[in-house]
Amino acid sequence: MAFLLVLGRAFRLVPWWHLGLGLVAAFGLAATRRTGYLDDPVFGLRVAAVALAATAAFVFDDPATNLLDSKPIPGWLQRTARLVLVVPAVVAGWWVLVAWMEAPLKAVDEGLASVPRLALSVELAALVGIVWAVATLTQRSGRESGGMAAALTLFAVVVVLLMLPERWAVFASPAAEPLAGEPSLRWEAWIDAHRRWAALAVVAWVAVVVGLRGSALRHRRWRNLVSSRAMRSV
Repeated sequence: MAFLLVLGRAFRLVPWWHLGLGLVAAFGLAATRRTGYLDDPVFGLRVAAVALAATAAFVFDDPATNLLDSKPIPGWLQRTARLVLVVPAVVAGWWVLVAWMEAPLKAVDEGLASVPRLALSVELAALVGIVWAVATLTQRSGRESGGMAAALTLFAVVVVLLMLPERWAVFASPAAEPLAGEPSLRWEAWIDAHRRWAALAVVAWVAVVVGLRGSALRHRRWRNLVSSRAMRSV
């Protein structure tokens, strides 16, 4: 019951308009590549994923962050509640977007064509994990807002990933799974790229869990209080 009350408060504080703006931007960017060969929808969804992740970076922003850590409801619980609310919203928006991008392909190929949903979802999970890791770790250091830092970090990471040499590339072109006994360098590059995406997603989400913990500012205040009392007793 107590957590339901925390969820209710978090629902009112989540900047839903940021997510709504991100979803509109994602649909708008993806629309430019909605028709054409398979590479076009995949590129459109990748650009849309970056836009959605960038706007999701602001969901933890709260001017009262530092105050919450001194109240009965700790900051880490508030952040966890926001995560519980926002994750389903991001997932739902993403899958609607993917289905919308697939519609022209299915119409042309009698329902057989589709974009690589799972692989692109792993990419989105890594991107969202990066922004939320930066946002929560920034707040954990005692700052009120980590959204802007998280969004800028995301763009910097994407630029770095785009500049990786071919053997470490993560934005590989989609490839159909080859028949048994028929090697495909393009398919192997696609699989290797998404192993890297999966590893990046795991690291990012571990960082998110660490960032959700109690604020370092609260522990710093506690240490300062203990130190001051020790000095007075001397």
